[in-house]
Amino acid sequence: MSTYETMIQVIDPIGLHARPASLIVKAVKESGLTVMIGRQGEKLTKANSPLMLMALKIKTGETLTVSVESDDEESAANLVAQIRDFLQG
Repeated sequence: MSTYETMIQVIDPIGLHARPASLIVKAVKESGLTVMIGRQGEKLTKANSPLMLMALKIKTGETLTVSVESDDEESAANLVAQIRDFLQG
């Protein structure tokens, strides 16, 4: 399985809070793909729990690494686009 990785800047004025965290988890679960999210250069967290994502305490303006394990690059890119939308308010 290959990994699709990209960077996303958090634009939402509140940062990564409950609403985008729950939307991200819902999209990840619906996709069936393994998604990891975290700060650049730090250990990534599985995006399968809103509480785990909120525990990262991501603030507005921070850049996140998003990693998706998938052999279908188009599905991975579509999921990343959804996550980007959720984080840009």
